Amino acid sequence: MHARPEFREILIAQRIRHWHSITRCRLIAPKIPPSRARKNYWRLCKSYPEVMAKLGLTEASVYDPL
Repeated sequence: MHARPEFREILIAQRIRHWHSITRCRLIAPKIPPSRARKNYWRLCKSYPEVMAKLGLTEASVYDPL
């Protein structure tokens, strides 16, 4: 991502929260399949683990707690 360093982390966090919310609630974006949303979320998890740690999310956060 090409952004100034002070905005880069904010933009990445927004993308992570966006895909996380789609995986948790299908009504946000009904045309996007859940598998695609999970794939995009996991790709961001792998690419930006330091941002994930700051947000308090993990790779398993896309699934509902039992």
